[in-house]
Amino acid sequence: MFRLVGKRAALLSLSGQRQGGRLRLESRQQDRSFRRLENLMRYLITGGAGFIGGALARRLHGEGHAVTLLDLPEKWRRTPADLPGSHIGGDISRRETFRGIEGGFDAVFHLAAQTSARISHEEPERDVDTNARGTLLLAQWCLSRGIRRIFHASSMAIYGNPSRLPVVESDLPSPVSFYGVTKLAGEHYLLAHKPLGLEPTIFRLFNVYGPGQDMTNLKQGMVSIYLAYLSKGEEIPVTGSLDRFRDFVFIDDVIDAWMAAISSPRSQGRVYNIGTGETATVRQVLDLLIRAWGLDPLKWPVREIEPHAGDVFGMRSDSSRFRADFGWSPRVPLEEGIGRMVSWLRGGMDECALHS
Repeated sequence: MFRLVGKRAALLSLSGQRQGGRLRLESRQQDRSFRRLENLMRYLITGGAGFIGGALARRLHGEGHAVTLLDLPEKWRRTPADLPGSHIGGDISRRETFRGIEGGFDAVFHLAAQTSARISHEEPERDVDTNARGTLLLAQWCLSRGIRRIFHASSMAIYGNPSRLPVVESDLPSPVSFYGVTKLAGEHYLLAHKPLGLEPTIFRLFNVYGPGQDMTNLKQGMVSIYLAYLSKGEEIPVTGSLDRFRDFVFIDDVIDAWMAAISSPRSQGRVYNIGTGETATVRQVLDLLIRAWGLDPLKWPVREIEPHAGDVFGMRSDSSRFRADFGWSPRVPLEEGIGRMVSWLRGGMDECALHS
C-alpha cells in the first residue's frame, strides 16, 4: 500500500517539473495509471439515469469502479433511489454542461440520447440537438480533458429498411427515421475524431428490453409499451402489422457485451452489432407477454393502428464480429427475459400497493 503511494508521489513530482498544459495532461494520465494499479477506474456515463445507463452504472459500481452519471435534471427527479455514483443534471446539447463536470475519467460511456423514432419525427430539432450536436460536444470535451476512450450506444435504426437480413456492420446505412439519421451522424462525429486522438467503440444496439425499462414512455420500447398497457388492464394498441419482427436482446446480455469490451484495446475504433441474431414477430411477443401475465392471449384485446413515420418492418442482427472478438454470446432467451421483466414489474406494483 505504502509503496504504491510512493510511486504515485514520485510520478507527480516528476510531472511537476513540466509547465502549462503538458503538466495538467500528464498529471491526469498518471492519476489514471495509479488507479489502474488498484483496479479502480473512474467512468462517466451520459444518460446515466436511463434504462441501459442505469444498468451499466450498477454493474460497474458492483465491480468496485467509481461512476459519475450525467442526465437531464428532470430525469433525476424520478430515478430509482438506489442508483449509485455521483449524479449531475445537465443537457449534453449545451456546452456549459461539460464545463461543470469535474474530475478525471478513464473512459466515457455515451448513452444520452433521444431514443424514439416516433418522437424524432414529432420534434426533429430536439433529435438533432441531443443525438448529433450533443455527441459532437462530448467528443470535443473528451479530447480537451485527455480522455481517449469513449463507448457509444448507437442503434439498429441506422440500417433503415435493409434489402437483406441479417445486417452486418459493413452494410451501407440507409436510415428511414430522423432518429436513425442523427444516430448515424453521432457515429460519424466520433469516428471523425479518431485522427485527433479519440478512441471510440460503437455499439449498434438492437431491441433492448428488460427490468428497469421506462414503463411511462409509451413512444419508445416495444416490449415495455405493450407491457405497460397490459399491466393497466387496457387494450394494447399496436402501430403497424402484427407480422413485423425484431431482434430482441435482454439488458443483462447487453451489459455483458459492454463489460467485455471495456478493458480490451481490440475494440478501439470498431463498430459492433449487439443482438441475438434471432427474431420474434409482434404477435409472438404479445402472446409471451400476455401468458407471462397469467392471461389468455386469445382473449386479450389487441388493436392494430396506423404505423408511425420512420418505422421499419423487420430487423435481424449479425453480431458475429463481436462474438469473434470477445467470445460473447447472449444467454437469455426471449421467453425467459419477458418472464423476468413481468416479475420485476409485478414486484414494483406490489411494493407500491403496500405503501399506498
